[in-house]
Amino acid sequence: MKDFTQGLLFGVIVGGLVTLLNTPRSGKENRVRLQEYIEDNTESFEVLNEDLVRLKASINRLTTEGFGVVNTATQEITASVEDFTVKNEPRIRRVTDRLTELTETVERETAKYEMPKA
Repeated sequence: MKDFTQGLLFGVIVGGLVTLLNTPRSGKENRVRLQEYIEDNTESFEVLNEDLVRLKASINRLTTEGFGVVNTATQEITASVEDFTVKNEPRIRRVTDRLTELTETVERETAKYEMPKA
């Protein structure tokens, strides 16, 4: 690992020197361009960071509002089902009673027409 680190350091130094010696621009021009590059990227990073903060706030607000809507909808649906059940309970009871009567009538009438077993 030590040899690799030494080789990497040597390569970086030699590569940097070769680049500096072969660059078509002066050192001052390179510094200006590097400074502009850093400023542009810093601004882009700041804009990205602001956008991410706004996105996080929007997601939190949407989550909070979403839970509120779901809770309200659940309560309203539950109330509607309970109201429906209370209002229609007498009808359901009448239908059930009538069905019982019809079943008993069919059984009685069927019994009249059955042949006695020998």
